[in-house]
Formats: sequence, structure tokens, C-alpha cells
Amino acid sequence: MRNVVLLSGGIDSTVALGLACWRDGADQTTAVGVAYGQRHIIELTCARRIAAAAGVAFFGVQLDPAPWKLLPLARGTTASDRDIYAMKSGGVSDAFLPGRNVCFLAAALAVAGINGADSIWIGANGDDAAGFPDCRPPFLLAWQDMASHALGRPVHVVAPLVELSKRDVVALARRMAIDLAATWSCYRPRTLLTGAGSCGRCDACVLRRDAIEASAG
Repeated sequence: MRNVVLLSGGIDSTVALGLACWRDGADQTTAVGVAYGQRHIIELTCARRIAAAAGVAFFGVQLDPAPWKLLPLARGTTASDRDIYAMKSGGVSDAFLPGRNVCFLAAALAVAGINGADSIWIGANGDDAAGFPDCRPPFLLAWQDMASHALGRPVHVVAPLVELSKRDVVALARRMAIDLAATWSCYRPRTLLTGAGSCGRCDACVLRRDAIEASAG
């Protein structure tokens, strides 16, 4: 089977890429990274490096961010200092961009339509569902049905982490010997003399730190 994997440069999508390569091989896998005006553009640099290390082809896709420019994530003002409980049960996150995964999956579908891939992978995890409606199984199943109609042939949306917590995903990444330091998650990067640095306070940073610390022992 041929795969297209949405690769953001974060831990979740890197694990998804590794699983796709393990199932079908790097030569049957293509990574897609999306630039959509995000302030944390450093993630795409990481994505390209991760794809290169895995030996898979990488496509960079540009999306016009105009519809999202007034929202917190695109403005670099996502909420910070929330605790883990609030992130997992506090309603839709202010990092949610309506239609984002619809657009990302559409970009992956375009690549799948061109190279004949029949599986599109996304690294949505179980904790994402609380704050991101487009990371929930009903959306992914509905989108899979639409994608199959769009190409006139079966297309499978593979979300291997959708029932795993962030802690579970990091534990899996460690078992897969993934270099966590090579991944990026921060929504609000700081500019340092040595390059970009994570803020340590946004939801992505807090969830990442909690998961890494929980799996360290």
C-alpha cells in the first residue's frame, strides 16, 4: 500500500510517519507538510529533517491563512499556563482553527490522487479530541467517505494514535527509538541567540513536557 502522511514536525505525526514506514516501507510513503501562516513555522524545518532522516519524499504545501488571521493561534496569542486537566476537558482550544484539518487532509488527498496512494495518515491523538473537533473519529470517518467519493476509489484515513493519550504516544515514540529532541510542538516560539526556542507555557509545550516526564521513568 502507498501512504501519504501529514507531517507537522511534532511527536504525534513523527510516530505516524514511523508506523507508515514500518508497515509499507519508506519507498511507499510520502510526507506532506503544510505552511498556513503559523507563527511556529520552525515546525516545518523539523518536518523536512524528519522526512529526510526517514528516507521519504517530502511535499511542502502553502495555504492562504487569510481566514484564520484574527484567531489566537495565527496571531501568536494562544492561551498559556493552563493545567493539564483544563486542556483535556476545558472545551474547544483557542488553538483550534476551523477547517484546518479539512484543508490539511485535502492537500494530502491531492498528493494521494497524483501518486496513487490509498492511505492518508494523520497523527491525531486521544487527548486532541477534547479541544479539536476535527481530530475526532466521527470527523475522520466522514472525511474518509468523502475522500473515496472524491477520487472514485477507496481511500483510507489512518489515525493510529486516536485512542492513545499524549503520554501513550510519547511512550510509543521511545519504544520506536524516535529522537524526541528532533521534533517540535510549541505554538509560541521565542527567538534566541542560538535559534528558535520553545515558550514552555503554551498548551503544546505543557502537554509535551507532561508526556515526556511521565514516560521518562
